[in-house]
Amino acid sequence: FTRCNIEYDPDFECTGGSSNPSDRHCPYQLNPNSTEDTMGLPVSGWDGRILHVNMPSYRDPLCPRTLKYLFTKAARPFDIRVRVLQQNVDGEDPPCLEKYCEMMAELRKETGGGDTSKGGPLGNNGSSNESDVLENCPHKNQIFIHPIPAQEAAGPTYARGLLGQDIRTAYEEGHMSPQDFCMSTDSHMDFEPHWDDKMVDMWDLAKNEMAVLSTYVTNIDQLGTNLHGVHEVPHLCMVIFTSQVRTHATKCATNLPKPKLTNAVWGAGLSFSKCHAELKVPVDPHTPGIFDGEEFNRAARFWTYGYDIYTPHRVYVLHDYPGSQHN
Repeated sequence: FTRCNIEYDPDFECTGGSSNPSDRHCPYQLNPNSTEDTMGLPVSGWDGRILHVNMPSYRDPLCPRTLKYLFTKAARPFDIRVRVLQQNVDGEDPPCLEKYCEMMAELRKETGGGDTSKGGPLGNNGSSNESDVLENCPHKNQIFIHPIPAQEAAGPTYARGLLGQDIRTAYEEGHMSPQDFCMSTDSHMDFEPHWDDKMVDMWDLAKNEMAVLSTYVTNIDQLGTNLHGVHEVPHLCMVIFTSQVRTHATKCATNLPKPKLTNAVWGAGLSFSKCHAELKVPVDPHTPGIFDGEEFNRAARFWTYGYDIYTPHRVYVLHDYPGSQHN
């Protein structure tokens, strides 16, 4: 990322630089003394909520590893639900759930016990039988696999659109609240320890019920590092015009005190919000074959539904760019 030399003024988001009080338009903020819904949930935090993760996977051998990292590095792994759109060729590509369970069984052997969520003992922990490995797999019942043949794949918006329909179904069946948290990401990711708590805390800092945190996340070689000795994060601020509008690349932002209001630019690699955003603004499933334009489409639709897009001020979810591009 290019280095940043412009000082960030959080108050500029509300004033646009104007000294006229009537020009002040801040994000939509709930009354901190109120509750958000009839469930009586507090305004901040995620007590009483579930984190739902949407993850499209196209013939991706890194999908099982992503599930392993997602659960073993979470602070509250039992409060996470993952939906994977698995687009595989049967007999050629590793099934995401089964291989994840094998990895967790191997981790159980390596650790010799401990927390179930970290691969510790569960049921017949000494067995290597395939059915036992799957039956005793930590968090297996929190992972929903939506399989379609890879030959029927039709691009990223089609895949994310199918996951959006699964989210809608979960809501209609009472398995999800609009006040839960939803995250959309890719199938070749890694995570900072306690990434789930940190993402919720970061969303809270926006103080905006309509906030969507989104950017192109950094590469996994920056896991656990503080780049250049400052808190440097990728900041989406560029588009190029092809046959559509394509989100181009990131600049950077450093030492942000909170997520930075951006709007109009959204990245598919990471999107974090309350689940009402996914329910009100589902991914357009009627755009087969679209790559350029996917992200601008979502940004424009979020905006017109009243949502605000923010650059995350810290990096807790990371992308395996080399690994995903070499297969």
